Amino acid sequence: MLLTTWILAGVRASAMGAAMLLTLHAAADPMRLDEMRIAGHDAVDPAVRRFTAKVTGVGQASKAGRTSTLRFEPIGPGMVAPKRNEMRGWRLTFIRGKMFGKTLWLKSNTPDELTVRNTDPSMEGVAVGDIVVIELIDPKLVDANA
Repeated sequence: MLLTTWILAGVRASAMGAAMLLTLHAAADPMRLDEMRIAGHDAVDPAVRRFTAKVTGVGQASKAGRTSTLRFEPIGPGMVAPKRNEMRGWRLTFIRGKMFGKTLWLKSNTPDELTVRNTDPSMEGVAVGDIVVIELIDPKLVDANA
């Protein structure tokens, strides 16, 4: 009886140790899927060109009440102002602010201003301090006439 109790205690301790090691291993490195990294709920390809920026101003609304431009400044490591129309056809996603999660597509850009396509919704509600990420999703899909 004493031997059985001693063996069972050893088995329990081994099982707990294995569970703890498995937990540490799972938390130590993000899961990879074909060289893609998991970030939140999206698979993020590290080779995708992306740009992060903070909104510093919002353009004037047109006569129809549509706002299609915003001023920005680059934020984050390695971010520098883009060249004119370098981001034409790139996807703009709001990651902070009233328009959180909304996606628009760029028609043009200057080093400090972004303009979205006329077919996209108005940027009404964008405020100074909102954060955006701009990504070149698929370079083959970039429309030179965007």
